[in-house]
Amino acid sequence: MKVGRGELGYIDGRKKRAALGVLAMAAIGVGIFLLGLLLNKMSNRNIFTVIEVLFVLPGARFLVSLIVMLPYHSVSGERYEKVREKLAPGAMLYADLVITSPEKVMHLDFAVVGNGQVLALLGEGKQDLSYVKKYLTEGVRNWGSGYAVKVVESEKAFLADVSAMAQKDVDEEEEAKVRSYLTSLIV
Repeated sequence: MKVGRGELGYIDGRKKRAALGVLAMAAIGVGIFLLGLLLNKMSNRNIFTVIEVLFVLPGARFLVSLIVMLPYHSVSGERYEKVREKLAPGAMLYADLVITSPEKVMHLDFAVVGNGQVLALLGEGKQDLSYVKKYLTEGVRNWGSGYAVKVVESEKAFLADVSAMAQKDVDEEEEAKVRSYLTSLIV
């Protein structure tokens, strides 16, 4: 079953799909190449060689996705439930976020969007907190005016911030755009 972007288990599922994609594209490409050799008296100068080379493109796409996702792991169901229990009404919880910018790959265990706020918890590993916050703030500002963006490293601080989210009236269309923007960032 395919897990959508921002859902629990996305990273692990994406790695499996990417690995299967690499293997499938390689197997199909080699099969087509061998078929071309057999049908053309062991000459590689045929249309089958061209078709086989074209299978490199989707295979490379799967391989890049696998390489980007390989260092990261999905959050546990227990941690996910702990955060979900503290959500304010109307807030949306995202998990397993791997985001790329032109300079860096960033990993967020969780992000919560709601009530005019975006709260995020950095994933494990060495990451530049100020860069992640700046990147998310600039992007969210394009889609939602007045949205506060907070990125923290401590799960305890994140849970406290999620619990303290105050109910606030926001433009539903604007919030939908912020949510859509956040999911569009996920690799």
